[in-house]
Amino acid sequence: MASTSSEWDTFLSQVKAIEKKDSNMTSDQQIERLHKPGSKYLNLNPFYVLQVDREATEDEIKKQYRRLSILLHPDKNPDNRDKATSAFEAVNKANTMLKNKETVDKFKMILTDARNRVLKMMEEKRRIAKVKHQPMPVEDPQKFSHLVNVMASKQLADYEIRQGDKEKKDATDKKRDADLAEECTKRLKKLEDDKKKWEESREERVATWKDFQFQGEKKKKKKHILGTYRPPKPRLEARTEEEKKKT
Repeated sequence: MASTSSEWDTFLSQVKAIEKKDSNMTSDQQIERLHKPGSKYLNLNPFYVLQVDREATEDEIKKQYRRLSILLHPDKNPDNRDKATSAFEAVNKANTMLKNKETVDKFKMILTDARNRVLKMMEEKRRIAKVKHQPMPVEDPQKFSHLVNVMASKQLADYEIRQGDKEKKDATDKKRDADLAEECTKRLKKLEDDKKKWEESREERVATWKDFQFQGEKKKKKKHILGTYRPPKPRLEARTEEEKKKT
């Protein structure tokens, strides 16, 4: 067991040595590293971008940031300005992220989980090889480092996707609430305007109602006068004897 532990310590030391060697890349190599396939997700990991260990101190991070920012500055790479600019921006973003303690803690947790998953995968390969009486797989420190970064990047990508979906949902909900609030405001304003108009037209309505009542009273009086009039009955004319004989 102690031998196995010692072997792992040696292996992890080799990993760190390779990572340190990679940090001494030239400007072109650094630009290529930050633009290689999968860089969109690999560059989500600020430790990977700055090529610093997750336990690096603030001074170590600051020193590495200055070195990379000089190497990748667009003015220092006039023949590859576009890629240098995006790589320079990635380094700046990573440095800003590592200045926030909460962000650092989150990424450390993700890297630790990724490292443990890769170690578990390697242990499983060794177990299967032992059961099948096959040669033990040779561990490649460079491959190990790459697998850890890939695993961490996958977790970060999943987080970014979930975060993006959440932000879209929040934006949709926010817009819906804003539209609803605006509609309620419009309705309340209309009610207030209607009430104001109703109050302002009070005198006019009262005057109209009084005029209506007055006109009604006049019609009643006129109708009453006409109803009491009795025209005289027609009087029959008296006919003479001579007129009666003729009929």
